[in-house]
Formats: sequence, structure tokens, C-alpha cells
Amino acid sequence: MQETEAFRLLNIPRSTLKEWSKPQHAKHKLYLLIKNTDTKRALQAITQSIPASLLTRLNRNIKEEEQFKNDEIFKLFSKKSYAKLTMRERVAFAKVVREVDTYELLQEFYAHKITTQKAFLHLFHGSPFAKLDAFSSFEEILTHEIAHV
Repeated sequence: MQETEAFRLLNIPRSTLKEWSKPQHAKHKLYLLIKNTDTKRALQAITQSIPASLLTRLNRNIKEEEQFKNDEIFKLFSKKSYAKLTMRERVAFAKVVREVDTYELLQEFYAHKITTQKAFLHLFHGSPFAKLDAFSSFEEILTHEIAHV
């Protein structure tokens, strides 16, 4: 990617990018990564979004100013452990577990690369929901899918 594309796309000041281009700079490797990344691929990674139907379900019955955004959901599922989730992320995860109650909706999460089956199950097992009988059918859906992957 050209430097002009990089600072437009990533909102990095030209002077910062120029500093990073110096081999002795601590962020020189990041500069090389940016420089050697295809613009189209970078744009796809940056603009990844959750399908509107899923976001609508997650934000049902939530005040507009408190609704979850794309980046919050992706950040939630990037965490390796339920214990590392913030309180807001735990609320979002609880909404996911309550609202995404069918195989088809889980498939949407996986198809849109929001999370993987194994990562979802790992978070679920670390959550208090795994210990509740009310969510045993949900866990069966998750574990059944993994067994057939």
C-alpha cells in the first residue's frame, strides 16, 4: 500500500508514518507491515461488520445510546477468556447467549467470522451460563456442532 493510502485509510498522520519508516524506530516493523499490505485486503479487514439482522437482535430492548456497536462485538469475541471480559462485554455476551438461540444464527456468527465455534464454546464454558440448566440446550447446540467439524 502506498503511504498516501495508508494515512488516509488508517488515519495515521504523514509525519508519524515517516518516523516509523526509519529502520531504527520501534514501530518500523509495523510500517513494513502496512507498506506491504494490499490496500483492498486492509480495507476488507477494517470494514468487517456484523450483519444487520444479528446486530438488531443483540440490540433489542436496549436504549439507543447504550446499543452495542460492531467493534464492541468483535472485540468481545477476540478475548480468549470470559474472565477477561469487561462488564459491558459480559452484558453483550449474555445478550448473545440469550438471543442467538438457533443453529442458523450461530452459523451466521461463524460464517461472518465474528467468532469460531471453539472460541465461542470456550467463552461459554467460562461464563456463569454454562452452569445453569436453562442453557443446557444451548450448550448441546454448541458441542454438537464442534463434534461434527
